[in-house]
Amino acid sequence: MKSFFEEYSLLIGFLLLALVIIILLSTPSSILASSVTTIDTELIHASGDAMSVRTMMDFGSSEHIAAFPMIIGDWRGNDYETAKLKESLGADVMLMRAYSHPKIYQPVFFHILQSNNRSSFHPPIVCYPALGYTIEEEGRTNILVHNVSWVEEPLFGVPATKSLYHNVTISAKKLIVVKESNADGKVTERRVVLYFYVKDNPLSSDTVTIVRVSALAPVDGSYEGVLNICKDFMGDTFPYMFEF
Repeated sequence: MKSFFEEYSLLIGFLLLALVIIILLSTPSSILASSVTTIDTELIHASGDAMSVRTMMDFGSSEHIAAFPMIIGDWRGNDYETAKLKESLGADVMLMRAYSHPKIYQPVFFHILQSNNRSSFHPPIVCYPALGYTIEEEGRTNILVHNVSWVEEPLFGVPATKSLYHNVTISAKKLIVVKESNADGKVTERRVVLYFYVKDNPLSSDTVTIVRVSALAPVDGSYEGVLNICKDFMGDTFPYMFEF
């Protein structure tokens, strides 16, 4: 009669080989990672653009959010007072910051908000109309995270591994919103808004987290220049929040 190990030696050998391969392809932080989550353009349902990431910061900690870098490349940040807005929105954690660039004529506004009450949270497609804006355009756009040198190599990987991740694309929701004068209906303000959600398991958490970038655009004509600035800035902020 065959022993257990003799009978299942092939299966045991296969499982051990799989374990070795997993360890070889793992990065140090993937083994030690404590928070794996999903980013997506839709809050309630999966959009098809969802991406699994590991968080580099605790979005539920006011201290972690406040410590988000003030300097990102040539961008320099300036915080807004958010106490009253945070209370009115029912937010638990909020960051609202304007980043200026010496070669760009206007700031980009960066916003992180987390609420532990999904029913009190108002997504941008609801929030902007409530503030008097009209949604001129709604869609999705791709954000290119350039030269992802911060993507870790496997523990025993070869240098060529990083070339596979030289550029990574993430998806963000895009809104073009306008505000009109009550007197003559003339457009007085136009904004480009990009955002995505950081989604915990909806079955075990009611927490909502949104990351948003916006900027003022010309009231008429093309907004592509401002859109590209927002996309580039969002791509620059991504490595400070997540890793793949």
